[in-house]
Amino acid sequence: MPAANVSESERLARLAGRRVGPYLSHNPVSATQIWQWCAAMGDRNPSYLPGDGQIAPPAMMQMWTMRDINDRYAPGSTAAPPYQVFDDLKDMGYPANVAVSYEISFLRYLRPGERALHYSSVVNISGKKTTALGAGYFVTERVEYLTGRDNPFAEALITYFQYQPATVDATREAGTAEARDKSAATGVRTSQVRDGWRPDFRDIRVSDVRVGDRLPALVIPVSHKLIVAGAIATQDFIPVHHSVPAARAAGMPDIFMNILTTSGLSARYLSDWAGAGSRLRQLSFTLKAPNLPGDTMVMEGTVTAVEQDASGGLVTVAFSGRNGLGIHTSGAAALLLPGM
Repeated sequence: MPAANVSESERLARLAGRRVGPYLSHNPVSATQIWQWCAAMGDRNPSYLPGDGQIAPPAMMQMWTMRDINDRYAPGSTAAPPYQVFDDLKDMGYPANVAVSYEISFLRYLRPGERALHYSSVVNISGKKTTALGAGYFVTERVEYLTGRDNPFAEALITYFQYQPATVDATREAGTAEARDKSAATGVRTSQVRDGWRPDFRDIRVSDVRVGDRLPALVIPVSHKLIVAGAIATQDFIPVHHSVPAARAAGMPDIFMNILTTSGLSARYLSDWAGAGSRLRQLSFTLKAPNLPGDTMVMEGTVTAVEQDASGGLVTVAFSGRNGLGIHTSGAAALLLPGM
């Protein structure tokens, strides 16, 4: 193994295993931020509307403790940098970063007035890998989300790819633009797509669900507006999601959707189908082809498992979102549904 690689490996190994935190939220859970999130995601679930029983969408989990637009954590947070590994990789010549997968367990839903915090641990750093984006390292972070030291509400494994961007040549960029101009799943141009998704939010009972049941398809036109609105609603101010020059420096032809928006759209799709009384317990997915402006994403799902008891049951759904470049996301979710 070359000396340079040994040096990189040793330097990165020292960053794994440390638990740092807490990182606090700038604001308590509020109806205003829930509204902003739902507006960006197109989520009309009545459970998220203001009122005595209002709850926050579960996919907002990470948003509450994100840094502000000036890249600062909330006052009272630890001074320890949670992403030292990415700073070190940037110094080593790997400046670009994308999130590539989520594995989330939702323990409960938050309500307005609660205040979130999180702790972070780097649990794995891969060997050097080469992908279509470029060469770099996959870094997996374990994040514990709480509203107090002994009151967790979610836990996640989030994997990122920190890389040295490959060159984007004119042929590849032209091919990407042509591909995203139409949806491989629908065969229509984005300008012809109409939002026909009209959920009634009536609860599906677990006794009415069977393995093999297919969820209706949800068609989502991907626009600059959706990508930027999603980034703002999720408190993600990383430039690649709103700045074309920054996105091109990272090896992309245009700005692209962040993983938090994909998570929000996936959770919306699932609760639209299952009803306002359903509760998302687990959500895991990977990102593949990017969602770029001018494309269309079609979400589909299939029930793969049903576990029923007297009070309700747990239903597992395999889902995917396909765009003109191929599969944008694929994963699985477990939802708690009411009984009879």
